[in-house]
Amino acid sequence: MSLKKIYLEITDECNLNCITCYRSNWTDTFFNMSTEIFENFLKQIEDCPDLKTIVIGGIGEPLYFKNINNIIEKLKKYEIILTTNGTILDEKLLNTLTSYVNKIVFSIDGVNDTFEKIRGFELDEVIKNINLINKNKTKSLKLAVQFVLSKDNEKEIFKIIDLCSLLNISELIISNILPQSKNDSEKILYTKHENKYLKNLFNKIRNYSFLKGLEIKLPNIEIKTERRCDFIENDALFIDSLGNVVPCYRLSHNGKEYVFEREKDVLKHSFGNILEKSIKEIYDSKEYTIFKNTIFNNRYPSCIDCDLVDGCDMVKDTEVDCYYVKPSCGDCLWARNIVFCP
Repeated sequence: MSLKKIYLEITDECNLNCITCYRSNWTDTFFNMSTEIFENFLKQIEDCPDLKTIVIGGIGEPLYFKNINNIIEKLKKYEIILTTNGTILDEKLLNTLTSYVNKIVFSIDGVNDTFEKIRGFELDEVIKNINLINKNKTKSLKLAVQFVLSKDNEKEIFKIIDLCSLLNISELIISNILPQSKNDSEKILYTKHENKYLKNLFNKIRNYSFLKGLEIKLPNIEIKTERRCDFIENDALFIDSLGNVVPCYRLSHNGKEYVFEREKDVLKHSFGNILEKSIKEIYDSKEYTIFKNTIFNNRYPSCIDCDLVDGCDMVKDTEVDCYYVKPSCGDCLWARNIVFCP
């Protein structure tokens, strides 16, 4: 496995406080990436010859980082994907984004009142920023929208498709909600078994998107046998704002999640820090290689549909599973393609 993609979290701070955000139950302190860590990162990726894509995002808002223009410009030789809430834009940033970024993914989870309820921000301001980018962008810059589906916004999906069409968005990414609270766990639409409602809805979405000329990415809606970790399959890793190398978004911070209304503590798992070892050393280390091979070959338990799950203490957190795999991915909804990221 040769490293091809890095998710770079330059900050885990954000200018918004969205009600469905992973940050809502963190116990961590928020950090911005230091110049020392970023300069180490720049030097070390020179030793990763197969690295092609860098996703600037993570759980924080990258455009909230004061040195974001410098970060993007120094990474311009790579394919840059940027995830954003779309609320921050000035003339300098506009020029940077349209000059060096290959794809921008905007988070829009509803229209008007629904958007404002979730984000605490007016959608019109985001639309204004997208229009400015459209006006100044080159043909090579692709714009996408990510929509997190729940009972709160399911009826607005066709309005979002219409909005994407008006805004020259080429791709709509629909992910299911990964609940961070007991209240949110009651808003999921995916199920363990047959889901006729979402199958019917998704068929209508596919047809409507096709008529609008919009590329669409849809999540799974039922628990299936197949498990596939996009981070492992795509030879990717995640580096947080402190320089820690972690395997994925899910294991990048301490927090809680609710898997079919069952509370779980998600524990951050780092395989090393780039101030102490190089990215290549960490990625190729024995510990990380064993973990990657284990997940790739599905040699870990499936906790969600296990007969013993209700009486098992090991599913309470992600520290270790009953196969003694560390960290535990047995409950991961990302591997089930129930939720996903760009």
